[in-house]
Amino acid sequence: MAELHPGIRRALDAGRYRENEMLALLAQALPAACRIYHGMSMSSVSGATQRYGELDAVVVFPSGHLAVLEVKAGEVDLSERGIFKRYGANEKNLALQTKGQWQGLIGRLRDVRLDEVRVAHFLLLPDFRVGQGTIGYPRERIIDASQLDRIGALLAVACAHAPLAGEALERLHDFLANRFAVVADAACRQGQRQAATRRLAEGLATWVPRVHSPSGLYVVEATAGSGKTQLALALLKDADSRRERARYVCFNRPLADHIARLAPVRAEVATVDELGIAALRATGENPDFANDAAVFRRGFEALRAANVVAAPTMDLLIIDESQDLDGEWVEALWPRLKPGGRLYVLGDASQAIYRKAPFELADATRIACHENFRSPRRIVETINLLGLTPVPVVSRGPDVGEVPDLHVHVPDDAGGLRLVERIVAKLLQDGHALTEVAIVSFAGRQKSTLLQRDALGPWPLMRFTGQFDAADAPVWSSGELLAESIYRFKGQSAPVVIVCEMDFDELDDQRARMLFVAMTRAQSRLHLVMSAAAEQALAVRLQPALKPVAAGA
Repeated sequence: MAELHPGIRRALDAGRYRENEMLALLAQALPAACRIYHGMSMSSVSGATQRYGELDAVVVFPSGHLAVLEVKAGEVDLSERGIFKRYGANEKNLALQTKGQWQGLIGRLRDVRLDEVRVAHFLLLPDFRVGQGTIGYPRERIIDASQLDRIGALLAVACAHAPLAGEALERLHDFLANRFAVVADAACRQGQRQAATRRLAEGLATWVPRVHSPSGLYVVEATAGSGKTQLALALLKDADSRRERARYVCFNRPLADHIARLAPVRAEVATVDELGIAALRATGENPDFANDAAVFRRGFEALRAANVVAAPTMDLLIIDESQDLDGEWVEALWPRLKPGGRLYVLGDASQAIYRKAPFELADATRIACHENFRSPRRIVETINLLGLTPVPVVSRGPDVGEVPDLHVHVPDDAGGLRLVERIVAKLLQDGHALTEVAIVSFAGRQKSTLLQRDALGPWPLMRFTGQFDAADAPVWSSGELLAESIYRFKGQSAPVVIVCEMDFDELDDQRARMLFVAMTRAQSRLHLVMSAAAEQALAVRLQPALKPVAAGA
């Protein structure tokens, strides 16, 4: 069976449905070595005039020669005037149309130095029988309803020419795939994918606010990629529209910065540590981050003491990343909520990488969601095969995607960074931009070789330097290629994620949660760069899932 590029799209009308049937028939009739490109826009230039058209199907034989089919379903008019197809009140001369397509394609092939490619053009009339051709269109270039069972052989005979050289054949496929936009630009596809993902993930933001809790307490336990960020933003925007005072609190500074850029201006966004340090400074103390290991604990105590005596002012309080917080933090923040106010606690136990003890909120309405809308389905399937979550994740993303690429680096390539460099180069070659790629270290920031570097190959890295400016904003190195640790990148995502510095002998529960966090950051492509020992640890984890079922079990 021949390979179709792209896959058959859903038919929206009878004509498209019939064309899809012909594509399926064509794929079945041709051997696997053939490729069929279809639904391709074509443009050619003659002088100052640019002409546009569409090719219904182009069959590339292993020899490198082409059979182009113009598919016309339904009735056609064959008379002394020629071959015509009626569209409403208008009719189209098929002989002139196919001639223009043939000439345009030949011209485009010459433009890219593929003159040796031979092109056989056919008119496919699947619902019509043709007795003879005309002077303008020979019968041997028409395939009618009586010849559908021989269509593969007819095309093969017409394309039986001396094969092209290997390099020319490769350029021909590149030409058909890229110049005809069968494979869309990576940035364009990513934009479409992100828009679709956002629309799908808005479900959580749509129905959760409609749930009523008598206590005003809501616990939302939702997996990665389920839309918790959209939910938080929807709640903040709704509160802002009603002139209510709202506060969003999370653990990770990068996530807080991300939310702050998207939330209404009046919404208060901060990390728990920021609130603690602010409370400590309000007592008159100037925190010494360099020499005081207990500074954040004392900040927490200052915040708790201040909130006990402060008047409640918040109509809405959102606590995100609850799996990374101790229950005492919720108790410290809660007093600022007005009577009748709403508290939303968002979290995911499968992302608990800081080993915090779980806590319960009495009288809270609990909402659970195991659906992932962000990650491609193949990535979610891999997550489930590895058993990274207690409850399997349900894939609801718009993309099937690809299985994560596993790369094993050689022993003298520390962390696999040389291998990562080659992966980035290939991604750029494929059309991705540096700004679409995130390199995520499986090691912590202090242990990571990647996060101590200023560049990877020729590309300067954008990484957190560990320093803060006078306004307590994190200081980043200049560069377009993002490098982060799993801990700091949690709560965020990127089109392409490369996870490196994976070196362990066992995928225990802690590392499984870290791997789950890392894998669910990818919106499109995922590369895992690991040592041989880590590869073996993953293989051990996969064995129960891949073990064949005994007969009769």
